[in-house]
Amino acid sequence: MRITFFSIILITLFSCVSSESINQPDKQVKRYAFGKGGGFTGDYNEFILGEDGKVFKYDFKYNREVYYKDLSKEDLTYFMEKIDKLGLEGIDINHPGNISNYIEVRIGTTSMNKIVWGDHQYYAPKELTDLHQEVYKKLAEFEP
Repeated sequence: MRITFFSIILITLFSCVSSESINQPDKQVKRYAFGKGGGFTGDYNEFILGEDGKVFKYDFKYNREVYYKDLSKEDLTYFMEKIDKLGLEGIDINHPGNISNYIEVRIGTTSMNKIVWGDHQYYAPKELTDLHQEVYKKLAEFEP
């Protein structure tokens, strides 16, 4: 009787732990946050793409990252090549506006570089704005 009781408790505990750890962001993976927002509401939306293909959506209300989906291998390779070609770590742009777009390079949750634009008197490089638009659109798609 005791063995059965303890076995059920152990199985329950291990099954709960494994499902939680699957969708947590890796602390050592390089990640890229693509966000936009502002305006009179001050609302922002942010999607975070890891080099491992995991996509998280940032929940600003509760200050946390929520697992959203896994990006396909083909899309991940395509976007990582574009990101590498632009060299986001070395771009220094800080021109926020009323409504701003940004790309932030992170290792885990530590920011390495943040690129911000939106000022109507500043025109960000087309390659950068095209990348932001393309990646943001793909990450925001929900594919069950």
